[in-house]
Amino acid sequence: MTTWTETNNYLIDRGSQYGLSAQDLLNQTPDLIQDNPAAILTFWQDKDISHVLPTSTNPHLAGDASNIFPEDPGINRARQDEPVSPLERLEAWADNQLDAIKATLHWPLS
Repeated sequence: MTTWTETNNYLIDRGSQYGLSAQDLLNQTPDLIQDNPAAILTFWQDKDISHVLPTSTNPHLAGDASNIFPEDPGINRARQDEPVSPLERLEAWADNQLDAIKATLHWPLS
């Protein structure tokens, strides 16, 4: 069984490359799984930390929690150095809600 300590340590590690805290990532985690450390871990293991404004052109925003959101890796990486459009952000939000449901059911997210 996944513990809060394991999940917290994972989130600390994931966020540290950008100067983000575990709480910053938890704040971007769908509400449905906020009380489930195993689902949170599953969710974040399958997501990139995406930046609304790319860090390549806005390095000062790398650790700005208001500039991040979870997103499927393929979508994030295909966008490369382009800013995220409002539609892309909405699509990511909807996908994250579905993936949160899958994480609670132990279904593969991909």
